[in-house]
Amino acid sequence: MALETLAAWLITLGLHAGILLGIAWAADRGALRARPAWRETLWRTALFGAALSASVQMFFDAPSPARIELPAHAVVGQVEASSKVAVADRRASALPSLSAGTQGTLARADVRARSAAPAAGARSAKTAPAWSAWPRLVLAAWLAGALIAMTRVLIAWLRLERMLAHAGLVADAALATDAAALAIEARTNAPRLAALDELASPLAASGGRIVLPRWAVELLDREQLRAMLAHETAHVARRDPAWKLAAAFWSALVWFVPLVPLARRRLDEIAEISCDAWAAIHLGDGRSLAECLAECAGHRVGAIDPGLAPAMAARESPLLQRIDYLIAGAPMNLRSAGFAGSLAAVAALAIAAFALPGVREARATEVPPSPPEPPAAPAAPAPPASPPLPSATHVHMSSSGGSSGERDSTVVQVSDGANRYRVEIDGKIAFNERENDVESLSDGGTARFEETRAGKTLRLDVASRGGKLERRYYIDDKEQPAGAETEAWMAKLIPTVIRESAIGAEARVRRLRDKGGAGAVLDEIARIQSGYARGVYVRELAASGKLSKDEMTRALTLVGAIDSDYEKRNALAALANVQPLDAEQQKLVLTQADSISSDYERAELLVGLLPQLAKSADVRAAWLKASSGIASDYEHRRVLSALLETGVADDATLATVVDAAATIGSDYERRSLLADAAARTSDAEHFAAAYGAAAAKIGSDYERREALMALVRAQGFGKTASRVVLDAAADIGSDYECRELLVALAGRMPHDADLISRYREVAGRLSRNEREEAERAIDRFAAR
Repeated sequence: MALETLAAWLITLGLHAGILLGIAWAADRGALRARPAWRETLWRTALFGAALSASVQMFFDAPSPARIELPAHAVVGQVEASSKVAVADRRASALPSLSAGTQGTLARADVRARSAAPAAGARSAKTAPAWSAWPRLVLAAWLAGALIAMTRVLIAWLRLERMLAHAGLVADAALATDAAALAIEARTNAPRLAALDELASPLAASGGRIVLPRWAVELLDREQLRAMLAHETAHVARRDPAWKLAAAFWSALVWFVPLVPLARRRLDEIAEISCDAWAAIHLGDGRSLAECLAECAGHRVGAIDPGLAPAMAARESPLLQRIDYLIAGAPMNLRSAGFAGSLAAVAALAIAAFALPGVREARATEVPPSPPEPPAAPAAPAPPASPPLPSATHVHMSSSGGSSGERDSTVVQVSDGANRYRVEIDGKIAFNERENDVESLSDGGTARFEETRAGKTLRLDVASRGGKLERRYYIDDKEQPAGAETEAWMAKLIPTVIRESAIGAEARVRRLRDKGGAGAVLDEIARIQSGYARGVYVRELAASGKLSKDEMTRALTLVGAIDSDYEKRNALAALANVQPLDAEQQKLVLTQADSISSDYERAELLVGLLPQLAKSADVRAAWLKASSGIASDYEHRRVLSALLETGVADDATLATVVDAAATIGSDYERRSLLADAAARTSDAEHFAAAYGAAAAKIGSDYERREALMALVRAQGFGKTASRVVLDAAADIGSDYECRELLVALAGRMPHDADLISRYREVAGRLSRNEREEAERAIDRFAAR
């Protein structure tokens, strides 16, 4: 009987799941499209709730208007049996042709047989296994399909965990800070950050992990990485990794329900859209996240598809729709379904347990329905075209070896458009002091010097054999005898290659400074065309000792020709660390900062310059001008917050920072900067109007409330600031956020009749419960 009960429960489960998922599919095509929380509750209830409704109907024998009963045995005739007890055990659940009276007679005979129980010789009903095989067939079919499906899920899960085990921790302090800040916003623990080469897009993994693709850590700017982290933090806060794994294992058990794959796809889609919307709201703009999605799509070709972890740009994710949605900034209702959603789910399952059809054993002869065939796997969308390859670099240098007995190997390529130089060195090499020839090369080592000029290629091969150097000279791959022409060419080529590739820069700078002072090094730097090499030489000059005022000014000027933002920032920072710069030199550095296009590099330079920034108004203005050119909201806010952290809290600086906050698009970053400014003022009245104007442009009700709360807590908070807060509170859409702000304000604002009247006017627009709480707070304040 246990097998028959289990088989009947599986069929009932299939019926309930199919009907509930069909209802979810129909309901999801209507007004719920803009309410992801209700859509998610709907699909989860349909996917997992069928187990509950089927169990209630089966094991609590809930009445059902469409109950289907399947027989376990059938009576076919009357013959002699060995024992009346055996007769009694053969139930009178007869064939459909038997009348009700005949069935009653058989039941009474069953009772008499049990009471008498003679040893043998009595007549009884003989049973034939007309239906006795169906439970085994149902269970065998289900078990075979479940084992196959479960094996696939387990293999995919083990493959995912094995892949994640090779992920390396991300040691970027800025990323960790961003992740911690976003985790606070999401009300979850700070995630562990890791990076993996094989990934095309980030994913949220179990254990509160966020695994980023290595290319993203190396290539994306800070704003894009923060958008990526915001999306994945939302997955962690929503516990999507656990939900996705649970859905995968449960789907393997109910493999015979055709709409289960559709439910999983819809749940994945809703999770991605919800995380997109959360990230866009807390970033203040969805464009950076849209850029991340586009980048992930470009790297998806040939990458591993982690099917059991929420990935930001998975193959089945509707990427184009999500990118369009983020760019358009369409509003999305992210309110939780809450108690109402839970109540609706419970009510739906209760109705399903009593209203949906079910199956039970030993009641009728109807054939149980065969398990439906599993649907074909959906076709994966066509992968996007590969992104274009980056353009060639001006200078390329690679080197390897030098440990574990390996030979040093160096390749240098320098091209200025008209000429091309290439040097390949295998082994340790040293040049003579005049820098016109190779002085030594490790035994067995080789070196090739090649120059292509006006279509003509000159090449010198040098090899070390038994401690002696062998030289062979070629013109267009034809060996030529070496002579004065070769020596003259090498005397010109070697210094150029050494200079433009920065080989041995430390020793050269020391040697040049010993012979001709810092001026000789500056003359050499002026000859260097490669931005990389010029940056290396400037840093080595800074490390070699102090410079005179004129030498420092000249060095700062030479940095301007460096085309790499990274090298320029490091060169300027190295010079600024040598000795304090005067006001004019600092203005020169800030002028150079204006030419740095990378937001991160410019921010790093400006923050590093703050400790020695001159108190001159011109220098301060130049610093603020350079900071205003930062496009990234995160970096812009970071440099202005760093300015405040230096202890500069005069009214003019605070007013400037508050004005700058109005140019920051991200709600979170603007709120953070305003809160920093409010915490450092001694007179909130001084910039209250500008503060309120900047806060009024914050789109997120939560962030606006937090910004205004910081003003309420500021020193010197008075009548003007109170009026600003009340006017801004009137525009807050969320009744809860508005009430929170009003209650805090009631304890801080001056006792003024006009303010109290305005307070009651703003509170009067709230819903009943929120209004009553706000009015109680002002009543307590007015009674004092």
